[in-house]
Amino acid sequence: MTECCNPTAAAHSACPRCGRLGKAVEVVTLKSLLTPDAMTRLEPSANYQFCRTADCPVVYFNGAQTFTTDEVTVRVFQKDNTDALPVCYCFGFTRERIADELNRTRKSTAVQQVTRYVQDGKCACEIRNPQGSCCLGNLRQVAAQTRRTLGIDAR
Repeated sequence: MTECCNPTAAAHSACPRCGRLGKAVEVVTLKSLLTPDAMTRLEPSANYQFCRTADCPVVYFNGAQTFTTDEVTVRVFQKDNTDALPVCYCFGFTRERIADELNRTRKSTAVQQVTRYVQDGKCACEIRNPQGSCCLGNLRQVAAQTRRTLGIDAR
């Protein structure tokens, strides 16, 4: 798999708004997704964290600054539960698409498909996904939640 799906361990710090631990994200992710106005405040040599907390408006932070949902060019999966929102920003899998496949076939192939694309070197998670890393965990989570909601056995 590519580097995006095999992240290295990094120090975590707490989001200044919600207090929950963030996840290290490369500056290339911010450069790819910040609005033009927010880009003017970016410190390219700083270390940034991604805030995963659903009800916190902060997306990226470090000790000196924050960037909120209004300052990124895409809606953030972890902060928006809209069905048409991407779970996988590279290949267009949404909650809606996963639910539709589960309704029709009683299974989801999203994880298998994206795994294959990653193995083929086709993912661009570090520049497309606001969390700056692989979406496979998010895909698994959404598929499992949708199975439970629909009453589909995971076997």
